[in-house]
Amino acid sequence: MTKYNPGDYFNSTVTSNLRTFDDNDVTSAGAVGLFFLGYISLHCQHTLMACSDILKERPLSMGQSVGYAGVVENCLATGPVCLRKFQRAGRVIINIFLIVTQLGFCCVYVVFVAQNFRQVILSSNKENPHLDLIIMGIELILIVIYCTTIQSLQGLSYFSLIANFLNFAGLVFLIFYVVQKPPPQSERPAFLGWHELPLYFGTTVYAFEGIGLVMPLKNKTRNEADFTRRYGLLTLGMTIVIALYIAIGFLGYLKYGDHVLGSVTLNLPSEDMLSRLTKVTFIVSVFVTYGLQFYVPINIIWPRLERRFSTPTTKSVGNIVFRICLILFTVVIAMVIPHLDLLIALIGALASSSLALIFPPIIELVTLSADGSRPSVVIILKDLFIMLLGLVGCITGTYAAILGIIKVS
Repeated sequence: MTKYNPGDYFNSTVTSNLRTFDDNDVTSAGAVGLFFLGYISLHCQHTLMACSDILKERPLSMGQSVGYAGVVENCLATGPVCLRKFQRAGRVIINIFLIVTQLGFCCVYVVFVAQNFRQVILSSNKENPHLDLIIMGIELILIVIYCTTIQSLQGLSYFSLIANFLNFAGLVFLIFYVVQKPPPQSERPAFLGWHELPLYFGTTVYAFEGIGLVMPLKNKTRNEADFTRRYGLLTLGMTIVIALYIAIGFLGYLKYGDHVLGSVTLNLPSEDMLSRLTKVTFIVSVFVTYGLQFYVPINIIWPRLERRFSTPTTKSVGNIVFRICLILFTVVIAMVIPHLDLLIALIGALASSSLALIFPPIIELVTLSADGSRPSVVIILKDLFIMLLGLVGCITGTYAAILGIIKVS
């Protein structure tokens, strides 16, 4: 499994980069972009599943229950002869991107918890970098205890249930605030131009990037057709998520405009109890979800390191030490880049866009090109368009995010 982001419903830059085309028009560039990129991401998820079904029937296939990396390896192993020697490299590349993405999510969670908890205890929206660092230090201790004590996916699933409940409650509280006395839409600035799009792209792709979770879910579903068909469970779930993003993003921008902070929760008033409760629900939800995101890189890296230890005791100690080092790495990155919106955009543009938009079209083209076959012109043009979109967004979004981090550092 990979990504589940309860905090993504109130994702910051999706809201902060929302711009209206016209002062009297309720349609927004941000809402259109969310709809467009959301359904392109959904299409790529269906593409990955369709390719995995095709690859199952091929003699050189690794088997049925494979994840994203396994699909890529199967694709290259059974594709054109000239590409078969790259099958192991393909698996390694996908795993690297998954690790970077998941650890990036963990860094974002650490920053989110610190900034929101600071407002809870200070009742102020003013920044306090020193207090944020202290809170992150406390987070480090709590996360180490959490992730070294509960290591199984079954144990983490109970925390996922808690996160789901808290996330739903937090969303209800959040909507209550953003719909209270919004200013006239005419007060919001018109479309600001193309320079906003790179960061917006990275943030939006970050929000929708869950493609690494698709194959494990598909493999665990009793009736795969219910999950994989065009109007099945995956499409229903993504449609609900897209609708929530558009609603919260539009209402958040209408309420706070260009003054929105790294997360819309940071804009909530800090002096009343309901506002603090809203922030606390999201803080706890995001904190307990850290373990789920952290499970993925551990599950990829640790089996390769475990072989180096000969006894159960050394394996157990080595596992704990490795977890502590990886947790420390995420917290240090969060301390170095404590800018929530820029960190989200960087992770989304650099890693998430590759997994969500660039690799699936490549997999489809390679899968359909095996044994002398070739995909149709429509499929080729469609896949090239999605790849180009992902590549341009990856380059420009990464550059804009890094430039923004340098400027504010």
